[in-house]
Amino acid sequence: MRFLAVKLGRMARSVRGMKDLYGRESDKFDFIFNKFRLVGERYGFGMIYTPILEYTDVFYRSIGDETDVVSKEMYTFLDKGEESVTLRPEGTAGVVRAIVCEHLDQCLPVKLMYCGEMFRYDRPQKGRFRQFRQFGLEHVGDKSPYTDAITIAIAVDCIRSIGFCDFKILVNSLGDDETRENYTKAIVKYFSRHEDRLSAESRIRLKKNPLRVLDSKNKQDVEICSMAPILMDYLSKDSRVYFNKVCSLLEDYEINYEINHFLVRGLDYYSHTAFEILPTSGTYKEAIGGGGRYDKLLAILGGLDVSGIGFAIGIDRLMLLMDDFFVQQKKRKIAVIPVSEGEDSHAFSLFRDLQNCEMASEFIHLGSLTKKMKIADRLGCAIAIILGSNEIQNNTVTVKFMNSSDAANKTRSIRLSDIINFLRCN
Repeated sequence: MRFLAVKLGRMARSVRGMKDLYGRESDKFDFIFNKFRLVGERYGFGMIYTPILEYTDVFYRSIGDETDVVSKEMYTFLDKGEESVTLRPEGTAGVVRAIVCEHLDQCLPVKLMYCGEMFRYDRPQKGRFRQFRQFGLEHVGDKSPYTDAITIAIAVDCIRSIGFCDFKILVNSLGDDETRENYTKAIVKYFSRHEDRLSAESRIRLKKNPLRVLDSKNKQDVEICSMAPILMDYLSKDSRVYFNKVCSLLEDYEINYEINHFLVRGLDYYSHTAFEILPTSGTYKEAIGGGGRYDKLLAILGGLDVSGIGFAIGIDRLMLLMDDFFVQQKKRKIAVIPVSEGEDSHAFSLFRDLQNCEMASEFIHLGSLTKKMKIADRLGCAIAIILGSNEIQNNTVTVKFMNSSDAANKTRSIRLSDIINFLRCN
């Protein structure tokens, strides 16, 4: 095998576009997920954890085989049973597949939220990784403008819950089948007149999936798209009434939004309401989240013919935006330090007592006392409890507040029997 040929001594490498999370970064991730989960629970959503590996057909059928995600970005391979499997590139398809497989659509509505790793083979760049993390939720079985507005409000509440408020909501309607059929004809006619100026990729999209041309980030394509027919002019009567109601409800929610006529999202399953979340401050300017309604996805995967709506927020992208305001929350940790090896067993007994009382603590017993104190400081301990022969003889401990600027109160002698209550009160 190839890895056996790697020279001894060569440093191990992480896979390009896949990064480790630790320290400040892992704290930011935990902070975001915990805040988002509380928001979801407030709105009645429960967690679901789906596998990171699905049969490839799940994504071909749901996302669309002409989308960039399926055609260029998926990690797909044959397993040992010669089955084609794919590392999930997004969360909705797997959640809907689970709803169908577990027959959850027999008792509607279904309200589920998820958080986990997604994988796309794309050129790594700022805010775009090959392994990335998303939080999302899906509300299935309740097609109503109220549900659409509430879903957008949940996304807004999630972003605000972490203390970030500099963002805007872009909305559009993709309408129903009648709308998309008429609009597709109109943009094919328009783009065909400018085909020689389109990028090579957009010329391919024009033949296979014309709406994807509107999703192009190519500068020349964007200029051509700016003059294209707008989807709003082709909405069916029912779709227009539906979208107008969604917008009215967003205003009732006091959510500032902008209608973006060329917002189509990157996946084929969307219909009616679509939205994106864009930051308005900071160095990162790409979308940090988005979602929309899907009318046929459950039926495509073998479930009931019911509608759903959801969104996903890119946690890695949010973490970039948090650099300016995130304050790492340090848990108050206690170091239990024997002065010498002779006090190890007494110190270890106290350490066990602290753990039994659910107090974050470290047992530091190797090296000199000076080295132990340096280790306690490096581990972020706020308090050191020192046990030497004098302390043990007098049934006391010496408590040192590591970061105190008050010299008089920096070190205290406390009776061993009182130490738990003392720590709870200080």
